[in-house]
Amino acid sequence: MLNFKKDFPILKNNPGLIYMDSTASSQKPSYVIDAMKIYLENDYSNIHRWSYSLAERSEHMYVDSKKKVAEFLWAHSWKEVIYTFNSTYASNLLVWSLKRSWYFKAWDKVLVSIVEHHANVVPWLILAEEVWIELDYIGVKDDYSLDFDDLERKLDDRVKAVSITHVSNVTWEIFDLEKVWEIIEERGKWKEESKKPLFIIDASQSFPHIKLDVQKLKCDFLFFTWHKVMADSWIWVLWGREDLLKELKPAFSWWWAISWVKKTCFLEAPLPDRFEPGTPNLTWALSLLKALEYIENIWGYKTIEEIELELNKYTLQKFSEMSWVKLIWWVNHESRVSVFSFIVDWVHSLDIADYLAEKNICIRAWQHCAEPFLWELWLNHTCRISLYIYNTKEDIDIFFDALQEAINVLK
Repeated sequence: MLNFKKDFPILKNNPGLIYMDSTASSQKPSYVIDAMKIYLENDYSNIHRWSYSLAERSEHMYVDSKKKVAEFLWAHSWKEVIYTFNSTYASNLLVWSLKRSWYFKAWDKVLVSIVEHHANVVPWLILAEEVWIELDYIGVKDDYSLDFDDLERKLDDRVKAVSITHVSNVTWEIFDLEKVWEIIEERGKWKEESKKPLFIIDASQSFPHIKLDVQKLKCDFLFFTWHKVMADSWIWVLWGREDLLKELKPAFSWWWAISWVKKTCFLEAPLPDRFEPGTPNLTWALSLLKALEYIENIWGYKTIEEIELELNKYTLQKFSEMSWVKLIWWVNHESRVSVFSFIVDWVHSLDIADYLAEKNICIRAWQHCAEPFLWELWLNHTCRISLYIYNTKEDIDIFFDALQEAINVLK
């Protein structure tokens, strides 16, 4: 199996570190780190100012970054790519822009799945307080796949948006979103295009692992994060269809998001600037560009998927040999990404995580910002390990040895 540990300085600088929390935030390769240093030393400047060469070089880099994102998404234009601070901000930006555009009225309905991250729940709950919309939840089946029958039952004429995660951050099931779109198209039979509900995707947990194609998914909006894909923190993306973005009134606006201002009115700037008020973080954008180039340099998502498939098989086998451990979701290794949530009978997940931390093993514990779903499972907390291209079977062996030791000590 390919091993990319050597590309990640943090693993060299922390001997013995077993990092298994990549779905919270991935580590950064030297390809990204070095590029950021070179940029800051040689080319950094604010953009949208063309009177000197530094600004021009930074401007070109910023646009190149968006062009690379558009290329990875199979988007029609880089102008459909909007940078935000994080997925939570992207979700709120979209919801409040829809509100400002008078898209929702009282008693309209929004559908989300029961497994959603809070970032795709709380903005809608706030909107429910503001506009009196109804938020309803699509269930999952026993294998944690999306319950399409439940979706069809709840998809009535009041539904104005269907907003669903691509991959759950608890079960790690990859939802069949193409099927969701087919149901939206078939069940609605709307006479007018404008009356079809918006189809919104939270791809925060899928983009690090699988190739996305917004044309194939047929979504209207999609948001996701990049610090989980080896770029720096605080660089997330909101993608939207250009025709919809042009109609949407931004929730926030100030410098560079506007074309002109008078005492009593203002004009919003063209895409994508109208959704990016203020000075962007150019170093983030560069880190994103270089992270995507790094993925290309290792032969793309094909390599990531091959590594994760092998790690999945090995990890599931190791879990099957563990007593006292219950793995959340256990169907097959091919329809999931390399993340595993589990509980240990009679031991709190935080105690497990603390014990492993003393062994230099980094995992995640608690509720994973998915409390509604955990309550559905009658759970208060779980442990979670998440693997990426810098993990190996040796890492997994060390983890399971330490986990067994933790169980022996803590039970």
